[in-house]
Amino acid sequence: MTPANLSAVVAAPHVYRMSIWIRLFSAAFLVFTILGFFGLLWSQNPGLAGRNVGELAEWAAMAVFALGWAVYVYGAVIVLTENAIEKRTPVRSDSLGFSQIRGRRTKVYRSLDGSYTRYLRVIPRDSLFPEIRFQQFYAFDAAFKEWFYGLPDLDAELKENERDREFGTA
Repeated sequence: MTPANLSAVVAAPHVYRMSIWIRLFSAAFLVFTILGFFGLLWSQNPGLAGRNVGELAEWAAMAVFALGWAVYVYGAVIVLTENAIEKRTPVRSDSLGFSQIRGRRTKVYRSLDGSYTRYLRVIPRDSLFPEIRFQQFYAFDAAFKEWFYGLPDLDAELKENERDREFGTA
């Protein structure tokens, strides 16, 4: 499917949010850290005397992190319109029109703990435009998958070009 006829797949704008499980986990983590912080405050002596400042700082830092993560998780969306894709987060928004899209790539990163995270990437024709990059944590439907996997696979083209060079046919 070429970028010119991709709009046939998307008739109305689709908004994709993070998976419900990730949103619920971020909310539960936020509640847990806030309760832990206030539980620590209420369980100790009144006033500042006798309080463990290190524990208070740890719980406060975890609560701030959990709040930031929840804001991101609940605020991040991928929007697929009839002529563009947008990634909106609380701090940044990027978009590419279908005519600006060169293709797609998939990148897998290995974390320090040995787990893997897969990123889907929409690559622009011009390097001045932003690359739209997102994890598979979003609740994508069949329309999005049809659109995304209908883009030219730049990873496959790269492998094919490398194979051609290896055998001297390019």
